Amino acid sequence: MSDVSKKQIQPVQPGQCPIIDGVPVCPPPDRVECIVVDKVYDSCFQIDDRTREISTDSEEFGTGLEQGDPVVCALTEDAEITCTEISRTPVGDGFFTIVLSVNVPVTLTNPEAANGEDDEIERIFTFSKTVTLCAPEGVDIDCSESVLLSCNCVVTDVDEIDEELEYSITCDIQVCLVVKAILRVQLLVPSYGFCVPAPCVTIPGVCPPLPPEQCF
Repeated sequence: MSDVSKKQIQPVQPGQCPIIDGVPVCPPPDRVECIVVDKVYDSCFQIDDRTREISTDSEEFGTGLEQGDPVVCALTEDAEITCTEISRTPVGDGFFTIVLSVNVPVTLTNPEAANGEDDEIERIFTFSKTVTLCAPEGVDIDCSESVLLSCNCVVTDVDEIDEELEYSITCDIQVCLVVKAILRVQLLVPSYGFCVPAPCVTIPGVCPPLPPEQCF
């Protein structure tokens, strides 16, 4: 029996195919399955730089800030960047120009707030984005894999009104916007049957690589 035949009759396990003479050799699938999956019809990503102005006061954000002071900014905990489709215009061959409203939830922290004062505020930075994607009828536009790369905020003005301090804060944000056109479908795929876990061992094997990051 040839080396190829010996490799093909062994049980199929997750991982790389056997390499024979420098060429990966996988056994042929033994069945075709109908599975329910989220199919990505199209996707794109882009780095976006945006500037936003916000206003707050010492009652909401605490005291101690002066013009030029930095303010800590980060994506709000347990939140994600989202987008809402505003309009869709066909451009031919199943492609559409889609206008999105992108929402970036952030939390700003006053590093100078005195003990007992509120030192955090939450805001949603919103901007529009236009993309062209293959988006058949019924697909959902998803931006949940987008990443806030940076958020730098500084106090640009402080006014005292009726013993309250009014703050103007300017934030420069950088977002890696990942847009996907997704639809839940029934898909026919070649199959080797069901996955059967291998026995656990104390000596580590080879972990599969992580999927590539679009933004880095």
